[in-house]
Amino acid sequence: MTPAPVAVAPASSPAAQAELPLAAPEPRRAEEAPFAEPPAEAATAPPDTAPADAEESAAPEGPKIRPEPRGMKDRPLASPMSVRHSTEDERMRRQSPILSPARRREPSRVMLALIPAVFCAAATILSGLLLAYYLPNGPIRAARRASEPLNLPAAPNPQQKSPANPPTGGGNDPSAATPQPAPSPEPAPAAPTVEPTPPENSGLTDARSNREEEVSAAVRANQALDAFLKAKEAQARVGLVEPDATLEQLQGWPVTRGPLWEVAQIAYDLPQHNPKEQITDYPYRVTFLIPNRKSVEFSMLVRQRGAQPPRVFLPAFLDLAGGRLATYTREPNTLEPATFHVVLEPLSSCNEDGIPNPDRKFTLKLLPCTNGREMVRAYVSTGSRFKKMLDEPESSLRWGMRLRSTVTLQWNHKEDPKHPYLELIDINSLGWNP
Repeated sequence: MTPAPVAVAPASSPAAQAELPLAAPEPRRAEEAPFAEPPAEAATAPPDTAPADAEESAAPEGPKIRPEPRGMKDRPLASPMSVRHSTEDERMRRQSPILSPARRREPSRVMLALIPAVFCAAATILSGLLLAYYLPNGPIRAARRASEPLNLPAAPNPQQKSPANPPTGGGNDPSAATPQPAPSPEPAPAAPTVEPTPPENSGLTDARSNREEEVSAAVRANQALDAFLKAKEAQARVGLVEPDATLEQLQGWPVTRGPLWEVAQIAYDLPQHNPKEQITDYPYRVTFLIPNRKSVEFSMLVRQRGAQPPRVFLPAFLDLAGGRLATYTREPNTLEPATFHVVLEPLSSCNEDGIPNPDRKFTLKLLPCTNGREMVRAYVSTGSRFKKMLDEPESSLRWGMRLRSTVTLQWNHKEDPKHPYLELIDINSLGWNP
């Protein structure tokens, strides 16, 4: 049987569009229409309303609105949850008390142990001080005894002879009340000559006597310096200076003509003894309050020769406090070389401007005191004998160390006439000896 031919209308005609069945809409993806109806319901819609329903069911543009969840009637309702208490909660709540937030912190064991330790240390120190003060041989009483003059017993006279029959005691001796028969006269034997024997502590006595002499000499040196500083005129300083100076000479120097400046402080250094020359030097550092200036400190020396009384060493005082060094070094001059008593401090280089050939020189600071500021600087060639003196290990002159010295200075105009400088000509002595 031959099938009947079917007439096919063009797709663009309206009749063809009406005769063709509508195709089922293509299912949308989850992100485009998450809540769209199933495709079965869309297929049952009438053909004439299908395009309109499809347009209405399309997801709107913009943010997606999540609908309320569907009720599930078959799912039973969950029972309310009940709180379960542990068996340990009540017991722990009873055993652990609630601490108050305002409870004070107890001190640690270290702090508690330090308290008795501090009391013990204080008691030990106090006991030591009391023992040192009250003990007969304590350091405080020993210092007091050392400051007191010694009362040494007189030495025994070798010409004195001990009596042959020493007298017997009277008073309380019972045998003295009973008369004794007179013995028959016999010739008295010749008494032996008694020779003096040195005491057992002769070494200690000599040491004490030497120490007493040293203490008394230091006291006399202090007295000589005090009398020199407090003198109001030149007449009062006669006999207090070394070497001796006449009244005319003391009146010729302005610093010794009248009273000195006010003394602010006096410091003492260790004495130095020269047994070869029998000289003992007592160095001091005296600080003066000079008007319109700050306090200035000068080194002073009190010298004792042999058994002579100590006196103030005048040349060093005139050079430093008297202004002789300052006058000579204030500005370049053509005077002859001069000798001064200064405190010397060598430096290994020369870094000042205006000094010719500074790479071939080293510097020497000239100071008025071991603790004072420098007054002026002198310069020496590195090829001189003074450089070798500083390099010798036996020499007492060292780089950067301050030492009392006697030096000779002169202004050098030959090396560079446009830039004269103060040159050290000689180091007379490493000290203030003549």
